[in-house]
Amino acid sequence: MFGRRKKRLTDPDDRELTIEDLITLERYEEAEEKLKVRLKLVPKDLHAHLRLAEVYLALKNVVKALDEFQFVADSQADDGFFDKAIAVLSKAIKLAPGDENLPKRIERYRRMKRLEKRRQLAVEGLLGNKTTRAQTAGNQKLEIELLWNKIAKSHLVEQLSAVNLKKLFSVMKMMRARPDKALAEAGSNVPVMFMVVDGVVEAGAEVNGRYTSIRAFSTGDLIGESALLERKSWPARYVVTESATLFQLDRQGLEEVMQGNEDPLAFLSALRQQANDRDVAASLQRLHIS
Repeated sequence: MFGRRKKRLTDPDDRELTIEDLITLERYEEAEEKLKVRLKLVPKDLHAHLRLAEVYLALKNVVKALDEFQFVADSQADDGFFDKAIAVLSKAIKLAPGDENLPKRIERYRRMKRLEKRRQLAVEGLLGNKTTRAQTAGNQKLEIELLWNKIAKSHLVEQLSAVNLKKLFSVMKMMRARPDKALAEAGSNVPVMFMVVDGVVEAGAEVNGRYTSIRAFSTGDLIGESALLERKSWPARYVVTESATLFQLDRQGLEEVMQGNEDPLAFLSALRQQANDRDVAASLQRLHIS
């Protein structure tokens, strides 16, 4: 009878106060309580997380406020809203200017944004490519997305602009190769280069009367840049050792990509930068010397 009854969050007119009412009245502890109840019911309510961050700031609990801001930013970035995520963390940085983790997160979101733009245009290029459409006749969109996921972190994708990726993937010829398929013979002058999407390609040559494996190539590797770009002969024999998916670029395709290219030197530099043919040739020369 005489026990204390829990105080209701009401105003003098017995109307239940909303979270916004409590914040306006600066009753932050009560607002925090209601927001936590709300988030137990709907954990992904990002608006509620932002309001809770603001409540924590009013209560001078900066650490908890930063946790809420980071949760919101990560959730927005996961959903592809990179600009919103960056804006949220830019606000958080002002609260903790000495926190080195926040600028790193923002830079990660910016990289993710650039990669998403590359993905969109690269997929457009692949969807417009006759050979890719022929090789992915089933669930075409899904298979092309899977192809992209395999090469998304490759050196070439990181180096090229979204526009150049679209142009490149619209002309490269997709092919699938079984083990023992020879892509090029040592000394041949076939002007093509390959990008390995999956599987394994091995470079080898005769050394002192024995066939010697020099190097293996897998997802994201480029081979044949010397043959295509510098008209040199292939330094070794390149053979598929594990069933592979490859993109092939020939001279006609290269010319199409170069027409009206926004930065032709940067494009050619990206194709050359791995220098795998040069490495194979150098390794072969060392083997012959030894």
